[in-house]
Amino acid sequence: MTWAIALAAVAPLGACDGLREDLLRADDPDIISPDAVKSAAGADAVRVGALSRLRDLGPGGGGSNGTVWTQGGLLVDEWKSSNTFFQHNETDERKVQDNNSVVLAMLRDAYRVRTSAREAINALTEFKPAPAANIGQMYFAMAFAEMSLAENFCNGIPLGDASTGAIEYGPPLSNTAVFTLALAHADSGLALSTATDAASVAIANQLRILKGRLLIDLGRFSDVTAVVSAVPTNFIFNATFALTSGDNAVWSINTNQKRFVVGDSVDQVGRIFNALPFASAKDPRVPVVGTSTGTSPAGRGFDNFTNQVTQSVFGRSDLIPYVSGVDARLQQAEVALRADDFAGMMTILNALRAAPQSLGTVTTPAMAALPVPTTKDAAIDLYFREKAFWTFSRGQRLPDLRRLVRQYSRTAANVFPTGTFFKTNTPYGPDVNFPMIREELANPAFTGCTDRNP
Repeated sequence: MTWAIALAAVAPLGACDGLREDLLRADDPDIISPDAVKSAAGADAVRVGALSRLRDLGPGGGGSNGTVWTQGGLLVDEWKSSNTFFQHNETDERKVQDNNSVVLAMLRDAYRVRTSAREAINALTEFKPAPAANIGQMYFAMAFAEMSLAENFCNGIPLGDASTGAIEYGPPLSNTAVFTLALAHADSGLALSTATDAASVAIANQLRILKGRLLIDLGRFSDVTAVVSAVPTNFIFNATFALTSGDNAVWSINTNQKRFVVGDSVDQVGRIFNALPFASAKDPRVPVVGTSTGTSPAGRGFDNFTNQVTQSVFGRSDLIPYVSGVDARLQQAEVALRADDFAGMMTILNALRAAPQSLGTVTTPAMAALPVPTTKDAAIDLYFREKAFWTFSRGQRLPDLRRLVRQYSRTAANVFPTGTFFKTNTPYGPDVNFPMIREELANPAFTGCTDRNP
């Protein structure tokens, strides 16, 4: 069986008019022998494999399970379970058990990206060191996987290494320690991505946006602007899809399978407190078909019970960004928020609203400017609402809600979905992240999450 997969970096139009470079489009052999890797072509094949695993981590893959991005969105307010799988229903209810097989798949996806990226770094360094930015991109993949672990899972993440063929167990690490490691890997990638050709510049921009996000995760807001200010707003690093290489995971889990429906602030049993009305806001950044209450014109979901609400942002083979220049601007807007510069924050946010932005199949129309908030709480609410609609189902909502507790002194009860869970008529649970799965107990250094704090 052969398949093709592509990741595309779109260079700023001012620098290279309409240039798009396919960073990955290759057949995946069933087996690559150790000897085959010991060449320039073999090293590049390992790089291609690492990028394939990176795609499956967030925007693609997952099958009927979903991915880190869609599962994180299910734990918060982006998605609601219309599935019969208890693994999805307990995530939606915020009561995730440590034997959840879907969470196990998420965890393995992240670990596999780390291992594959390290294998590629080793092989490229020995057999194909030029262009150096290709090695830099593998540091991007590794750092992105580490960031995904720390943003979505509890404290106490074990990070081992199996890239040499021998398993090395790692001790449990705090989210902060994993973010710090990811930041070091992003810096290693940037040091290798200094060439001025279009592909190298694109990889450097990917790493800059990733580094900005890691700095925010670590609370180092004053360091962010210098890192991301040079990234053009129209820069995008996309995952791409095709009928022969796999489907966009958001389309698959929602539009095709109807296992998830777009989240809302209300459902059949009443109000969901703290949840944003993604389904009912009629925001052009998240167009939908269907309603959360009444008789949905989209019918019912997979469980034949939940009102179907279908997103219209991403089609079956539509691009979905890992990182984009919009992310860079949102990072700068949050820096202004932290400095109590609400006018500066709104200058950035309103500039995004005023210009067409590409989101999957959607090009947003110009939207009216929003007024400058007059209080800090109002500014925080506005910023995180705007960011949520710009980054819908791209793996950023759960980390942002965690940060609202960790960095903005809000309580989980005032941030995460609360009220009555519609499938059980019982209160939502307390989870604000995913647990490490009990299979990790095979690691002699690991005994479970050190805590489940945001």
